[in-house]
Formats: sequence, structure tokens, C-alpha cells
Amino acid sequence: MAGCTTPSQSADPDFTCTFAHRASSIASLKRLPTPLRQALHARVGEMADRGEFFNAGDVVSRPAPFDRFIRGGEIGEKWYVWYEHGGIAYWKQILLFGSDPSGAAQVVAEAHGAGSESLCAQTDRLLDGLAH
Repeated sequence: MAGCTTPSQSADPDFTCTFAHRASSIASLKRLPTPLRQALHARVGEMADRGEFFNAGDVVSRPAPFDRFIRGGEIGEKWYVWYEHGGIAYWKQILLFGSDPSGAAQVVAEAHGAGSESLCAQTDRLLDGLAH
């Protein structure tokens, strides 16, 4: 449509916010370590990669997952994964993964992304809560 623009992903705070904790970020589901991808799939199911089509609303226009990867990465001994969930109730989810004694990835904290605060700040708070 003439006169309309679509904001780029690079301008979205989910892609540009910074952490208080030292972190490295991954912009593609495919770049997560295999054990982490497997644990994520076991927990959530099929997930579209960042920027790919997913069913964001409750009307299924074509077959696709209801979840889409936003961003992930490593923070100290933990990994974070953010994804958005579509359907009748859209939300963003934050998962923090650690390892059990066998080295298998497991969720150690989680939260729905809430309000206008960045997902980075919300993830930092989850990490701080684990330290207490």
C-alpha cells in the first residue's frame, strides 16, 4: 500500500535491546546448539524461525506453527530463548535453560514477556532471581 511502511526487525526492541548481564545472542533457531533445540522442541513443538511465517492469530490462513523464535543466546552458564506464541491469545515467552547433572538441557526459569519493558530487562530479572 502506498504510504505505508513495515518496521524492520532491526528496529524492534526484541532484536536490539541489551542485557545487564554479559550475553551473546543468536538470531536463528538453527544456530542454537542441538541439545537446546531438542529440549525446546520437546517443550513447545514445531516452531518457525525468526522472520518466517507463523500463525500469529486464531485464524489459520495456512499450515504453519503457532510459535516463532525471536532471539536466543548464552548468558554465563545459562541459555535464554525468546519466542512468540500466536493463536487466540498472543504472547511472548522467555525460557532460561540450564543443564542437569547428565548435561541435558532443562528449563530453570520462565516467564511471559509483559508490558513495555524489554525482554532483555525481563530476562535479566529472571537471572537475578536464580542467583538468590
